[in-house]
Amino acid sequence: MSDLVGQSGMYKHILVAVDFSENSHFALKKAKALAENCHATIELIHVVEIPTYPILEDVAVMGMPGIWDEEMTESIISASNTRLSKLAKEFNIDNFHTIAGIADVDIVEYAKQKKHDLIIMGSHGLSGLQRLIGSTTNSVINSSSCDVLAVKLEGKG
Repeated sequence: MSDLVGQSGMYKHILVAVDFSENSHFALKKAKALAENCHATIELIHVVEIPTYPILEDVAVMGMPGIWDEEMTESIISASNTRLSKLAKEFNIDNFHTIAGIADVDIVEYAKQKKHDLIIMGSHGLSGLQRLIGSTTNSVINSSSCDVLAVKLEGKG
């Protein structure tokens, strides 16, 4: 058993990944109750996936599509930070971060780096397209080295 889980077998360091959907808000409520029960710390994370714009030269020369607009990136991250700050304040959580990246990859990597022993997230988020190609939550479940709790919205399923 991991030393992070501790002697009691309870979780001690919980990462809650949010996308500001109703489902992630509900997952945060469950995480808060679990953390209080386990005397665990909670950290919030929101991953901003920055849109890229394909440029033919990039694809042809480097095999990599796209560029991104730095000003737009800063604006998106700033707006996300504002929303995450409000959510953290609502749930009385001091530790929260917005990062730019790829949600399923960066949630897992962040949890690993910060030695979280549980990731909690909504079972479905904002993206309808993700349901067709596989959800972020499903990807996190399959690639995380720690436990992952996927919370379903009440009455949905």
